[in-house]
Amino acid sequence: MIIKPAIVLVVLSVAAGAAGRIKVSCIGNSITEGNMGGKYPVHLQALLGSEYQVENDGVSGTTMLKKGDKPYWTKGKFNQVFAFKPDIVTIKLGTNDTKSQNWDPHGGDFKKDCLAMIDTLDLLSTKPDIFVVLPVPVFKTTYGIRDSILKKIIVIIKEIAIERTLPVIDANTPLLGFSRYFSDGVHPNEAGADTIAHVIYRALMARTKIASEYSPTSLPSLQSKPYRTVSFIPFSRRRLTSGTMFDLAGRAAPAGGIDDRFKLHSARLYLLESVAGPAGEGD
Repeated sequence: MIIKPAIVLVVLSVAAGAAGRIKVSCIGNSITEGNMGGKYPVHLQALLGSEYQVENDGVSGTTMLKKGDKPYWTKGKFNQVFAFKPDIVTIKLGTNDTKSQNWDPHGGDFKKDCLAMIDTLDLLSTKPDIFVVLPVPVFKTTYGIRDSILKKIIVIIKEIAIERTLPVIDANTPLLGFSRYFSDGVHPNEAGADTIAHVIYRALMARTKIASEYSPTSLPSLQSKPYRTVSFIPFSRRRLTSGTMFDLAGRAAPAGGIDDRFKLHSARLYLLESVAGPAGEGD
């Protein structure tokens, strides 16, 4: 098959079917639920459009830890997730796990419990694509949430992604310089929620679509392969040094920010390249 510039090639791994919408379940805590700020699943729905159906499965205060003070396992929306039968699942948990009553006695179980959640979601009849999302930054030690522990959790999540060959959505790095988007230091306002939605949107599009306005040589391999982080660059940088690298929208890195309304000039977005198997990060 001859690939021409400006042609959009769709390689969907989801199994929604031609007649139905692609279903996206957003599992998370209050940052996902949006009861204390902006609701990023609402913004994500607007970005994805009518071909997708986004369900907000966030529950305030929930933890990944089964022995946490409010485990998603028993206090979350697992029943709703299984009834929804999603084609794509994003998991954004870990912030509440940093609290002393959760992490100090049970932190050693985090990796085991996270792997168990992935295994549980794999039991869905739709066999969804699962994306693990790195938690957003913590700018104040509010509600007992500790950024020092969050950094440890992020390392564990990345290890899990490598072991299970799962894509990672980095919702942490692009927001590190934007404390003004978090009024209480933890929960995003509408601008923060919109930013998170744009980061997730770009990741979903990179996994399901490859679009190019450039030469065919700038396209990654169309074979089904896992991805790993290899580098990150400012959005304002106009050219890539390697034709094998592309941004989370599947294109050469554009100028500007995640969203023209906010101009996140200092935000950084991970670039990806296809690889034959799991590998460590290259940044």
